[in-house]
Amino acid sequence: MEENNTSRFIPYDLIQKELDGVISAEERLLLERWLSEDLENRKLYDEVSMISSDLIVLEQYKKVDANNQWERFKQQLDKKTIDKEEQKLTPIKTIWKPWMKLVAAAVLLLIGFASYLNFDRWMGYEVRLYGSAAEERIILPDSSVMILHAGAEAVFNKRTFDQKRFVELKKGKASFDVKHGRTSPFVVDLANNYVRDIGTAFEINLIAEDVEVLVKEGVVALSGGKGPAAKELILQKNEKGFFKRETASLSKIDLGPLGNDHKVAQKLSYSNERLDNICLDLEKRFQSNIIVVGEELKARKLSMYFDGQSLNEIVQILSKTLNVKWKASKKGYSIYE
Repeated sequence: MEENNTSRFIPYDLIQKELDGVISAEERLLLERWLSEDLENRKLYDEVSMISSDLIVLEQYKKVDANNQWERFKQQLDKKTIDKEEQKLTPIKTIWKPWMKLVAAAVLLLIGFASYLNFDRWMGYEVRLYGSAAEERIILPDSSVMILHAGAEAVFNKRTFDQKRFVELKKGKASFDVKHGRTSPFVVDLANNYVRDIGTAFEINLIAEDVEVLVKEGVVALSGGKGPAAKELILQKNEKGFFKRETASLSKIDLGPLGNDHKVAQKLSYSNERLDNICLDLEKRFQSNIIVVGEELKARKLSMYFDGQSLNEIVQILSKTLNVKWKASKKGYSIYE
């Protein structure tokens, strides 16, 4: 029996670029790979294609002329009926008091303002993602990669992402491999502060109200608050930064070169690969034994991506994904049913 784990993320930006005829060769490969992973993905693609043109019309909802709408509404209320019996009643104009106009106008303004604030959520521009045990890679609209660990939650706006590359990490642990060459900075917004990317790859872990940031490649800035006056702590490769919410303090430690006991994966990708072949590759990279028990289990296939996980974490992820057992010993690891 074969298994192929695919991401829940739907690359709306790549689909729209394909429909607009502005997709690059690299982006087209990513889109085609996503389409080939599951028949449901093709159905989703067709649905998005059908409603794409309607989004342009719906976008005009933000540009409603409030004054014009009020006049049309008032005319409907002031219109007299031609029915003789209704003509005997007091005309609507006489009971439409000035204070009632003010109340109606205020209600319309409140409704319009609430609609404007929630427009992106109602239109589906706000993308909310949740982490899983498989820790699948999520391709963001700018081709940056985000990995949400189990229990993590993140939100971003796909409509404004090209101009403002903001990802809001709500909770949990997430890894980022940022695509550079853009004019706008890549910022991960947190509850009480933020992390601004200056380099390449980093990891954020939210622990209660505190924040830990581990830099794997390049440089990032960890802030002690929000706003233009917020103090920033610059973190280099193999440095871990800390933000304490209670004192709003920043600190860091230098982990130095990681030894074999703490060695982590650096961008390992497997596409529809047998489990035994994945384990052989991991053995070479981590210099540790991994035994897969059973021919049927060895032949099961997976599509996985790892970045920043230890071998112990990777074995756990593989076992949870396949719904099998695992065990660690002095000789290495065992995966079995």
